[in-house]
Amino acid sequence: MFWKYRGQLRQAGVVIGLLVLMCVVLIYQFTYRTPEDAERERARIILQRIAALQHAYCAEYGAYLPIDEKNNGGILQLNNVPGRFRYRVTVSEDGFVAYAEADFDRDGKAEVWVVDARESEPVLKHED
Repeated sequence: MFWKYRGQLRQAGVVIGLLVLMCVVLIYQFTYRTPEDAERERARIILQRIAALQHAYCAEYGAYLPIDEKNNGGILQLNNVPGRFRYRVTVSEDGFVAYAEADFDRDGKAEVWVVDARESEPVLKHED
């Protein structure tokens, strides 16, 4: 009985196989991250945490927390964060700016992500 439709079944199988292959390729494309993308995501999360820390500190003490190596850099361990990004925070009377910088291709131009007192979501300021 099925031998009558053997050609159509073969065509349907080929079409289904191609659709499955396309789905696999699309899933891979949207889920695969390069090591640099993983580094960027880590930097974004750390910058978001720095912003949350700054806002909480300001709400409690009325000023932003000065972060540097001498005062509290050891406690926050910004210089010991794994990955290729390096972090620094500048504080003024009316705000703060936190930077994450990495030179992926080692050309002397760093990729810079920034978060500040007004915007808690990290923003790419300079691409590498």
